[in-house]
Amino acid sequence: MDRWLNNPTAAKLVALALGILMWAVVHFDPNDTTPNNVSSLYDTKVINDVVVQPYGLDERNYVLIGMEPLKVNLTVKGTRSDLKAAQTKDYQLKVDLRTVGEGLHTLQLEENLPRGISVVSMSPSTVEVSIEALQVKEFEVDIKTKGNPAKGYKVGTPIIKPSNRVHLTLPKSQLSSVERVGATIAIDGDKETIKNKSVKLAAYDKDGNVIEGAIIDPAVLEVEVPITNPFKTVPLQFKLIGHTQAGVSIASFKPEVEQVTVYGPQEALDKIEFIEVDVKLEDLKKSGKVTIPLQITPPIIEISPAEVSINIELLLSATRTLEGLTISLRGLGEGLIAKITDPSTGKADITIQAAPAILDKLSPGDVDVIADLSGRGPGIYNIPLIVNLERFMEQAGGTKSITVEIQDEAAATQTGTDGEDAIGGIIVDQDGDQGSFPQ
Repeated sequence: MDRWLNNPTAAKLVALALGILMWAVVHFDPNDTTPNNVSSLYDTKVINDVVVQPYGLDERNYVLIGMEPLKVNLTVKGTRSDLKAAQTKDYQLKVDLRTVGEGLHTLQLEENLPRGISVVSMSPSTVEVSIEALQVKEFEVDIKTKGNPAKGYKVGTPIIKPSNRVHLTLPKSQLSSVERVGATIAIDGDKETIKNKSVKLAAYDKDGNVIEGAIIDPAVLEVEVPITNPFKTVPLQFKLIGHTQAGVSIASFKPEVEQVTVYGPQEALDKIEFIEVDVKLEDLKKSGKVTIPLQITPPIIEISPAEVSINIELLLSATRTLEGLTISLRGLGEGLIAKITDPSTGKADITIQAAPAILDKLSPGDVDVIADLSGRGPGIYNIPLIVNLERFMEQAGGTKSITVEIQDEAAATQTGTDGEDAIGGIIVDQDGDQGSFPQ
């Protein structure tokens, strides 16, 4: 034992132990309650208004309508150094929407906190989300213009490329409020057509407000806005000139367009009611399509389309005779009376040529036979008849002209009173009303 105590190393160890014991006795305080362990290094902190971040929603079929609450308060624990180093943006709360469908759902929050920090409490720990299904509907694009072109010019209908139809995706509760899908193009004194203008489309409600969140496919379209001289749309009037080849008649006549757009000064347009198209019947050789250029007469600048195509069917002609048709005497001067002396019946027989199907529909009331007595005084005249037929009919024979005797009304009346020979027959006054000579 003495040998061990005399060892220098042992002596040093004993001295160290005694020193520690004496230090503990001196510093011991039985009233000190402060923990003397590692836990004294930790602290807590309150993080307010941490934003809840949803993720995983099937956005092709659903939309998040609402979430409550949007922000949550956190109480967290960590070492003082960790709490001090962490920033507010490092505290993240998420909600998983991968498995939810349409409806109202209460979901647990998931925390993603800085390293070394944990949650003590979360208020609240769940959120309520409202999910609605998306629906798709096709709309026709409506492009409007705002403003005015240069004086004397007009704005035409916008042309949309590549198509004037788009697909709109919205929650079904909002889809019914869509009034139109389109855009507005500003025009300010333009003189030329606005070409290849890219416009972003939007969905609008009945009050013209943009509906936010609408998905439009395609979202951008190319638009051309015609800006032209004044124009007017007028019908075509087809004038049949001449006669078809012998033994052939028109069975059907179908123009590919019935009206055209005429461009020119406004004062010239105001005078135009229709555009006349001359169809030369002698040029028709067989059934098929006939294309006729439209004639432009200054100051008219342009006619669109510039030509018209007509599908014409030709068939072998048939004939039909209508007998005893009334002859209308027109244009007789005031104070005169007239009598048809030849034919003695005062009636006309007219032979008509046309396609069989057209002739089958013909009735006597469809034919007007007229003799024009304009400018003729008392006397005897050979008057050619004017026969007004339905379209695609021609007079092929029958009464071509008549003999008419015109008398002074007073002289004819006196002759009748004196008992002299009277002229019997039909008379017509200046208004075209028929009567009879005194007998």
